[in-house]
Amino acid sequence: MSLFLAGGQSTFFGFLNTFVHIIMYSYYLLTALGPQIQPYLWWKKYLTTLQMIQFVLVMIHAFQLLFIDCNYPKAFVWWIGMHAIIFYFLFRNFYIKAYKKKNFKNAVDKQKNEKENVFKNQGDIKENDNEKDVIYANQYKMATGYISDSGLRNRVFIDNRGFDE
Repeated sequence: MSLFLAGGQSTFFGFLNTFVHIIMYSYYLLTALGPQIQPYLWWKKYLTTLQMIQFVLVMIHAFQLLFIDCNYPKAFVWWIGMHAIIFYFLFRNFYIKAYKKKNFKNAVDKQKNEKENVFKNQGDIKENDNEKDVIYANQYKMATGYISDSGLRNRVFIDNRGFDE
């Protein structure tokens, strides 16, 4: 047993994992240095991609022994291979939630803002010279909270005339 675990086939996983962790902990070190370093940490997404590539390489390296006979214990092949599969899917789910949905949400928000701007530009009613003191509803923005007086809730409106968005 020690013939297989101390070197050879099992060493690949350790070396690859060490390499990825050096990069990962370098990233963590840089994030701990504070906000002045934050603009240089654009590569977090690529670190996650590197971790997923690591697991794919470990899967290939482990499962090749199902087709090549070299007396390596099949239990370790399955153990290391399944470990890589589980971690690949965990990191993939994280990647989708952290990066793909964010991009999708940004695209949806951009479309929503464009539609709101079209409706706003079409629906604005400007003050006439005769009606300088008249304020229309679309010149207000509703605040996100409520003011509560003895159980009564009132919506708060903010006059946004004169402010550019």
